[in-house]
Amino acid sequence: MSIEKRKIDDNKQNPYASIAKSLGLLIVVFFLLFAAFFTWGAYNHMHSKEIDARLLDTVPDEFVIVTEEELNDYPELEEAIKIQSSIKTDPDEWLETLDFLKDKGSFVVKFEDEYYEIGFLTA
Repeated sequence: MSIEKRKIDDNKQNPYASIAKSLGLLIVVFFLLFAAFFTWGAYNHMHSKEIDARLLDTVPDEFVIVTEEELNDYPELEEAIKIQSSIKTDPDEWLETLDFLKDKGSFVVKFEDEYYEIGFLTA
Protein backbone atom coordinates (compact mmCIF):
# COMPACT_ATOMS: atom_id res chain seq x y z
CA MET A 1 0.00 0.00 0.00
CA SER A 2 1.43 3.41 -0.88
CA ILE A 3 2.00 6.19 1.65
CA GLU A 4 -0.64 8.44 0.14
CA LYS A 5 -3.20 5.67 0.21
CA ARG A 6 -2.36 4.93 3.87
CA LYS A 7 -2.87 8.61 4.87
CA ILE A 8 -6.24 8.70 3.17
CA ASP A 9 -7.25 5.48 4.90
CA ASP A 10 -6.13 6.84 8.32
CA ASN A 11 -8.31 9.93 7.87
CA LYS A 12 -11.25 7.74 6.91
CA GLN A 13 -10.86 5.73 10.11
CA ASN A 14 -10.69 8.83 12.38
CA PRO A 15 -12.23 11.87 10.67
CA TYR A 16 -11.99 13.98 13.85
CA ALA A 17 -8.21 13.71 14.18
CA SER A 18 -7.46 16.67 11.93
CA ILE A 19 -10.14 18.74 13.66
CA ALA A 20 -8.69 17.88 17.09
CA LYS A 21 -5.18 18.79 15.93
CA SER A 22 -6.39 22.11 14.53
CA LEU A 23 -8.32 22.88 17.71
CA GLY A 24 -5.30 22.01 19.84
CA LEU A 25 -3.07 24.28 17.77
CA LEU A 26 -5.62 27.09 18.03
CA ILE A 27 -5.73 26.74 21.83
CA VAL A 28 -1.92 26.88 22.03
CA VAL A 29 -1.86 30.01 19.84
CA PHE A 30 -4.51 31.72 21.99
CA PHE A 31 -2.62 30.80 25.16
CA LEU A 32 0.61 32.26 23.77
CA LEU A 33 -1.18 35.46 22.74
CA PHE A 34 -2.76 35.74 26.19
CA ALA A 35 0.63 35.20 27.87
CA ALA A 36 2.25 37.82 25.63
CA PHE A 37 -0.53 40.34 26.35
CA PHE A 38 -0.31 39.67 30.10
CA THR A 39 3.48 40.08 30.06
CA TRP A 40 3.23 43.33 28.09
CA GLY A 41 0.68 44.67 30.58
CA ALA A 42 2.84 43.75 33.56
CA TYR A 43 5.86 45.40 31.97
CA ASN A 44 3.91 48.60 31.30
CA HIS A 45 2.53 48.62 34.83
CA MET A 46 5.98 48.18 36.32
CA HIS A 47 7.50 50.96 34.25
CA SER A 48 4.64 53.48 34.40
CA LYS A 49 5.57 55.51 37.44
CA GLU A 50 5.12 59.23 38.03
CA ILE A 51 5.98 61.68 40.77
CA ASP A 52 3.52 64.52 41.21
CA ALA A 53 4.12 67.77 43.08
CA ARG A 54 1.07 69.92 43.74
CA LEU A 55 1.56 73.44 45.09
CA LEU A 56 -0.58 74.08 48.18
CA ASP A 57 -2.40 77.36 48.72
CA THR A 58 -2.37 77.17 52.51
CA VAL A 59 0.22 76.28 55.10
CA PRO A 60 -0.38 72.65 56.16
CA ASP A 61 -0.39 71.53 59.78
CA GLU A 62 2.25 68.88 59.19
CA PHE A 63 5.13 69.00 56.73
CA VAL A 64 8.82 68.29 56.39
CA ILE A 65 11.50 70.62 55.09
CA VAL A 66 13.43 69.51 52.02
CA THR A 67 16.70 71.27 51.27
CA GLU A 68 18.37 71.95 47.95
CA GLU A 69 21.13 69.48 48.88
CA GLU A 70 18.57 66.73 49.48
CA LEU A 71 16.87 67.46 46.18
CA ASN A 72 20.20 67.08 44.41
CA ASP A 73 20.05 63.40 45.41
CA TYR A 74 16.49 63.10 43.98
CA PRO A 75 16.53 64.95 40.64
CA GLU A 76 13.09 63.77 39.51
CA LEU A 77 11.50 65.03 42.72
CA GLU A 78 13.30 68.33 42.18
CA GLU A 79 11.98 68.56 38.61
CA ALA A 80 8.42 67.75 39.71
CA ILE A 81 8.58 70.51 42.33
CA LYS A 82 10.01 73.05 39.90
CA ILE A 83 7.38 72.42 37.20
CA GLN A 84 4.63 71.80 39.81
CA SER A 85 3.26 68.86 37.90
CA SER A 86 3.70 65.14 37.46
CA ILE A 87 6.64 63.67 35.59
CA LYS A 88 7.34 60.17 34.37
CA THR A 89 10.11 58.59 36.34
CA ASP A 90 12.32 55.54 36.45
CA PRO A 91 10.88 52.84 38.76
CA ASP A 92 14.05 52.74 40.88
CA GLU A 93 14.11 56.53 41.31
CA TRP A 94 10.38 56.46 42.08
CA LEU A 95 10.92 53.90 44.85
CA GLU A 96 13.96 55.71 46.28
CA THR A 97 12.04 58.99 46.41
CA LEU A 98 9.06 57.28 48.04
CA ASP A 99 11.34 55.75 50.70
CA PHE A 100 13.07 59.11 51.24
CA LEU A 101 9.79 60.89 52.01
CA LYS A 102 8.55 57.99 54.16
CA ASP A 103 11.74 58.25 56.21
CA LYS A 104 11.27 62.03 56.51
CA GLY A 105 7.77 61.37 57.85
CA SER A 106 5.46 63.19 55.43
CA PHE A 107 4.50 63.56 51.79
CA VAL A 108 3.88 67.26 52.32
CA VAL A 109 7.13 69.17 51.94
CA LYS A 110 8.33 72.71 52.32
CA PHE A 111 10.89 73.77 49.75
CA GLU A 112 12.11 77.36 49.89
CA ASP A 113 8.95 79.29 50.83
CA GLU A 114 6.38 77.02 49.19
CA TYR A 115 4.52 73.92 50.34
CA TYR A 116 3.94 70.93 48.07
CA GLU A 117 1.99 67.73 48.36
CA ILE A 118 3.96 64.94 46.71
CA GLY A 119 2.08 62.07 45.10
CA PHE A 120 3.36 58.79 43.69
CA LEU A 121 1.34 57.54 40.75
CA THR A 122 1.29 54.15 39.04
CA ALA A 123 -0.56 52.92 35.99
